Amino acid sequence: MTILKYILPRFLAIIAFLFLANEIYKLTFWKEDVSKHGDILENLWVVNPNDKAIYFGESSNFHTTKDDTTKHRISNILNDLLPEIGVGTVDNAGIHSGTYLAVIKNIPEDSNIDFLVITMNLRSFGADWRYAVGENYLAKTEVMIAPNLPLINKFLVSLKKYDFKSGDERAKQISDSRSNEIFDIPNFEFHNAKSWDSAMAWGHWKNQNHLLNKKTIPLACHYIKNFAFEIDENNNERVDDFDEIMEIADKRGYKIVFNLLAENMEEGKKMVGDNLIYLIEKNRNFLINRYTKKGAIVVDNLYAVPDSCFVDRDWPTEHYTKYGKTIIAENLSKAIRENSLVCSEK
Repeated sequence: MTILKYILPRFLAIIAFLFLANEIYKLTFWKEDVSKHGDILENLWVVNPNDKAIYFGESSNFHTTKDDTTKHRISNILNDLLPEIGVGTVDNAGIHSGTYLAVIKNIPEDSNIDFLVITMNLRSFGADWRYAVGENYLAKTEVMIAPNLPLINKFLVSLKKYDFKSGDERAKQISDSRSNEIFDIPNFEFHNAKSWDSAMAWGHWKNQNHLLNKKTIPLACHYIKNFAFEIDENNNERVDDFDEIMEIADKRGYKIVFNLLAENMEEGKKMVGDNLIYLIEKNRNFLINRYTKKGAIVVDNLYAVPDSCFVDRDWPTEHYTKYGKTIIAENLSKAIRENSLVCSEK
């Protein structure tokens, strides 16, 4: 009892000091540190509190070219198509489901939000994105904005207590995954991205495909690197993220609309062929089936955008012209209305 009387006051004093220090930190340096280490949270802070929905996206939402005279976002077009409600925007370049999850945890539980529109980018399930060098910053962001005491989050970030790896370590993760993540395509001789990519680089199909030459083979290789994988539901970080998003949505009563992004299926088929299309469609079907069963609305935009609307020609991306973005926004709006998430227009 004597020891307890000695320890308890000191323990309570430490707790009180921690909470006092945390409050001082929030009033002084916290927002500046969020701006440095977790700036995606600033997007949430400026969402109109009257909005009924939030659109989560990466650069597909906002990318424009130097020739565009106006800025355009899928989320803004969607907002215009749904005048009955407000659709806020949370986006940043290179983010994925892990970042969306971290931000969703920060939505006040008493907010007006009814549903979330969340970008589902097929490339983000592949090793080239999962283990990119930019993952260091995103992992840091997830710790910095976790629903903890902000002071503790900053302390963990300062100690690099997150998934931090050197560029060489990240490159090895990608290389190992390309070798070790196996897929099976009927009547096809390759079973991992590394061997398939190598064969393409050495001109294995040049005589069979007149589009392949010294200038275009690098693009075909990029398609293989980015899409030649089969989602493993038990060992894929993005699947874990989306599953947890669904769990939070169930607890809070949010409806989830997944925007399965359009890929340049025309170009991919021309450059690499039906075997790549088989894998992409298999992954598409897996995601639709899994998350529809969990109660989400999955809007399948995979083939929705034509080749002419993709603005990057040296690398497979989800960067579209304004017309391409409008197609996606219209498909989202239609699905949202058909599922009675907003009142239908009379």
